Amino acid sequence: MIPAPDFYARAPRMKSLAEWVEPERFVALPDDWRIFVADVEDSTRAIEQGRYKEVNALGAACIVAATNACQSDRIPFVFGGDGTIVAAPPASEAAVGSALMALRARALSTSGLRLRVGCISARDVRLHGAEVKMALRKMPAGFELALFAGGGLSLAEDLIKTFPDKYQVAPTLDPQASVDGLECRWNDVPSANGRIMTLLVKARDPGLAELRTLLASLEEMSPFINPVKTSNLPLTWPPAHLKTEINYKHSETLVRALKYAGIWLLTGLFSGIVRKQAHKPDSAAGKYIASLAENTDHMKLDDVFRAVIDVSDDQAMRIEAMLQSLHDAGHVDYGIHYSDHALMTCFVRSMQHHVHFVDGGNGGYAMAAQQLKRSLKRPDDVISPEAVLASH
Repeated sequence: MIPAPDFYARAPRMKSLAEWVEPERFVALPDDWRIFVADVEDSTRAIEQGRYKEVNALGAACIVAATNACQSDRIPFVFGGDGTIVAAPPASEAAVGSALMALRARALSTSGLRLRVGCISARDVRLHGAEVKMALRKMPAGFELALFAGGGLSLAEDLIKTFPDKYQVAPTLDPQASVDGLECRWNDVPSANGRIMTLLVKARDPGLAELRTLLASLEEMSPFINPVKTSNLPLTWPPAHLKTEINYKHSETLVRALKYAGIWLLTGLFSGIVRKQAHKPDSAAGKYIASLAENTDHMKLDDVFRAVIDVSDDQAMRIEAMLQSLHDAGHVDYGIHYSDHALMTCFVRSMQHHVHFVDGGNGGYAMAAQQLKRSLKRPDDVISPEAVLASH
């Protein structure tokens, strides 16, 4: 096992989707690292109320708050739509926990959404019979996104949800959260190819070999299935989701009102310039928009392969047929959700350092997860704490 202080720097970097199904390319997360799980409770009701963007942005806000608390973007994280997972070394445990609990309180007061936050060590996950292995993929604009395999993250989520008191985050006297870097200034991104497919696939073998054919097929379709392209970015104003950004950044009502007005005016001033320069590759706006499309996290791995892709009807049928064949053979379980647009929440440090979290519209990951759960459930399943442990 790589010593903890050097772990992130020495973790392997993946270049292609094909490498994601090579277990030997992943390394074990150090035993004393903490796995934080944060997700929005009762997200289904929020979706039914048309509030999925707020749910979605809160998941991204957790990542921003955690990295700000660590004063570094070099910590592993995975965005999951209605929540997120962050891994942190023991020296950062208190800071990350404090930030997430402060964000939890702020979200409850400004949006009414309740965030569940829990924490477990990699050692405890291993004692329950699963492995936590990680690799990274470097994005062109500086961020490095974590890939996880081994079944440990799925077990960590189950344990935290099943035993919330045991794995709760310890409260601090003066919790603080900075969400500087979170941006919700792009309107919904329409499908260019026909429809947005949000896809979750869980291999029954932690080795992930069953995903090889699927990932090879998706790599052949890239970059055309990326839901964010220079051609379909909505260069419209005003930003429909700006209020969501402001709510998660600021607790005070007056401050929120002033910040909202200032950014609303500023984006209005720049919107005309962006529209004129967006398709000029040598302009600042053109370079940023091209970089934006290249720095989306529309495919990821956290024991479950997650993808938000823009597909034609024919491509959708081919992918579904492939998945059903794998399912019938007992290799995978999966969930799919379709919409006509994608949501994008941004993490922007600068024009040169940024990443963009993508989800499907109208529920995206959360709705696909419901279908995946139905696929995973067996007729003899018993939903109990003992069953959670026995299933791993």
